Amino acid sequence: MSKLHDDQMVVEILNFFYPNNTISEYDVTDDLGDLAAEIYAEALEASNAMHLVPRPTYTPSFSWLIKEGVKAVWRSKGGDEIYESVRVTVALKYKSEHQMVKLGI
Repeated sequence: MSKLHDDQMVVEILNFFYPNNTISEYDVTDDLGDLAAEIYAEALEASNAMHLVPRPTYTPSFSWLIKEGVKAVWRSKGGDEIYESVRVTVALKYKSEHQMVKLGI
């Protein structure tokens, strides 16, 4: 993979988590790349855990529990989607570090 392609991926990740604080490929440093990888990995891990959370729509019963178990397995086999609640939480967790790394501190 080329350096430009890596930088574009870092920009996409950071702009996804911080849409009001965008950066370009020219602003990417090694530290920002490392931070983007850490943020993305944590978000994927948290989203995978969210796949297992049941989503009740009515009073739960045993058959509902079985159906939710099947749905949880189905969701966990899906792609690398990141839930909005996870995106916001992870972005908030890394906000200060992101700002400091952008400033070179």
